[in-house]
Amino acid sequence: MHARVTSADLAKITALVATAVIMLLANGLQNTLVPVRAHAEGFSATAIALMGSAYFVGFLAACILCPRLIDRVGHIRTFAVLCAATAAIVLAHAMIVDPVAWGVMRAGIGFCAAGMYVVIEGWLNQQTHNKIRGRIFTLYAALNNLALLSGQYLFTLGDPRGYELFSIAAILTMACMLPVALTRQPEPARVGVVRLRLARLYKLSPVGVMGAVAVGLVSGAFWTLAPVFAEARGMTGDGVALFMAATILGGAVAQWPLGRLSDFTDRRLVIGMAAAGAAFAGVVLAIPAPFGIANETWMLIGGMLFGATAFPIGALTNAHLNDHARQEEMTEFASSNLFVYGTFAAIGPAIAAGVIALGGMSAIFFYTASVHAAFVIFVVYRMVARGPLAQSDREPFEPVPEQPAPLHLSTDGAAAKQT
Repeated sequence: MHARVTSADLAKITALVATAVIMLLANGLQNTLVPVRAHAEGFSATAIALMGSAYFVGFLAACILCPRLIDRVGHIRTFAVLCAATAAIVLAHAMIVDPVAWGVMRAGIGFCAAGMYVVIEGWLNQQTHNKIRGRIFTLYAALNNLALLSGQYLFTLGDPRGYELFSIAAILTMACMLPVALTRQPEPARVGVVRLRLARLYKLSPVGVMGAVAVGLVSGAFWTLAPVFAEARGMTGDGVALFMAATILGGAVAQWPLGRLSDFTDRRLVIGMAAAGAAFAGVVLAIPAPFGIANETWMLIGGMLFGATAFPIGALTNAHLNDHARQEEMTEFASSNLFVYGTFAAIGPAIAAGVIALGGMSAIFFYTASVHAAFVIFVVYRMVARGPLAQSDREPFEPVPEQPAPLHLSTDGAAAKQT
């Protein structure tokens, strides 16, 4: 029988969840605002893509360096420093409009965002006991998706060529510090260390590792270039926000039913079906609207279908990975898998930029379709090479936010445990 989530359990996480929601409002706004403003300023698609790569380089750097900062000054002070740095960098975007400067700033934002998630999710894990962790993280993932959706609405409140939207993002970033700074809950214990073993990870779960590669290649390019793609296809500021919101909504709606379906069959089958759907959705978005369908309607249909199929792949491959891990290995595996994701998310925008240079802006979704199609082929190969795991050996599916938070990675190839 499942343990009940009590009001005391919710009280322990209220400040952390409130902080995450406010932070994701700011991030959702930034994710759309920065590429749209860069495009309006005449930045090339290559420059915008490299800014996206810089973001994930900062993301990986935070995995390595933030544990040392937490060990030095604690969780709350670390979070406060990263909030302040993020707000300052966001405001600097409106003051210094230059591709090189923005690339450096995006690396800084990636570093700070990853570090802030290290604090929030590590703390959230420690405040939640094992019997209710799945339901708590289901709630957390749902609220994250809602915040990302709301961030798209904030984009419609001002002109992306002005400073107001950057100011809103900075204000929200500073505001997210308040719940954590004022909480009466004790800070979590300092992190321990586990190893990062990529070869063992691949040996035990090839589909899990290649899923992280595929998700990284696609999501890095999507979050960097999708708003610019929507503008290039004739959508206005409100239309761009609506396209991004439709895509996020598709992912939020589909994640749970696909996850539950995977609990009752070979997860690889569901993963392959989702990847095949994502490949089809990429083609839908890449081609002009057929049969006299209005362009905006076609884009919204394609965006929702893409979100519903591409976004759940990360959670599904994580669940498949956990099926093959012993309980004491789960943190190590999660850290290793996230390192793979971050590495290829940094590479993805640069590859997409080359594809766009050859085939135009619509080619970005031919690129994502190619990645997903290649992943489908690999999944089918692995299903033929190795049979499914016994039902009794599987971990139940738990949804995760679309933009996963990093566990701590040390420079000697170790990953610090998130308990």
